[in-house]
Amino acid sequence: MTPKHKASRRLWPYLAVPALAVLVAAVIYMGDFSPEDVGIGGSSGETLPGSQVDQSELADSDIRPDPAEQHEAAQAQLQSLLDEAVGDYLAEQGDENLYASIAVSDGEFALDYAGEEQHDTASIVKVEILGMLLRSYETVEEIPGWVLGDAEKMIQESDNDATNSILFGLLDGHATMREAHEVFGLEGTEPGEGERWGMTQTTAVDQLTLLEGVLYEGVLTAEQAELARELMGGLADFQYWGVPAGAAEGEAVWMKNGWDTRDGLGGEWVVNSIGVIAGDTESPIMLSVLTGGSASQQEGIDMVEDLAEIAREVIDTDPLA
Repeated sequence: MTPKHKASRRLWPYLAVPALAVLVAAVIYMGDFSPEDVGIGGSSGETLPGSQVDQSELADSDIRPDPAEQHEAAQAQLQSLLDEAVGDYLAEQGDENLYASIAVSDGEFALDYAGEEQHDTASIVKVEILGMLLRSYETVEEIPGWVLGDAEKMIQESDNDATNSILFGLLDGHATMREAHEVFGLEGTEPGEGERWGMTQTTAVDQLTLLEGVLYEGVLTAEQAELARELMGGLADFQYWGVPAGAAEGEAVWMKNGWDTRDGLGGEWVVNSIGVIAGDTESPIMLSVLTGGSASQQEGIDMVEDLAEIAREVIDTDPLA
């Protein structure tokens, strides 16, 4: 298990009780009690009947914890922490219009909060479009310079004109979007109203699947995935918010954000952020935060960043400590 960072003060109330219980159990188990301590006759040097157990038998016994059961228990503890922390955070906002979904994975544990609920993608759907664009060429070298230029604008500046040029000028528009959901295995993602790409419906869990498919070799070739990482790791300064709030100083972030507001939402904002933190290490963290109901874009950004911090704090908590 990779070393975990120290849990922040935000989570200590949820960790204190389990930790105290473990401490008490350890004291009871490890105490060096003599027969006199428990009211049994005889000296402390005597061997009690039945106490001579062959160590090989003990090693093969059911006393040893089962690794799978340990992992399941640790997963459940972390999931409980995430549920409580996010639930408390949303309740503290005092706005019943706010809603959010989170999915986070560090390769060992995969957690989510309302991870299967559908949200408007807004511009995070451009990662799907990027994946389909790269996949349409056999090699990266075949991609014309002007196409790469549009891909840069689409991802790094979230340019909508460049997105439309790629999706409807080079690819097959709505048909490509529907195909993308299948190609990347996005079971909870589907076209939205009027099949507008920004109104595609997706889930936080699906977004982790998408990140895996676009940023790592598998659906794409190694060089295609490397180009995707390069584009998503070089966002313009005004696009650099959201998932990076969960990153430590110096950690690389490959990411994409999305935001939108319209009359159908009563003027409220959809603000989303997806990405991989420390993807260039052996312990990458995949994170997606999808939100809605904010009164302004900045309010939505603030909520996304708060939730990104919470998700990182939870996934970095050592459940066995």
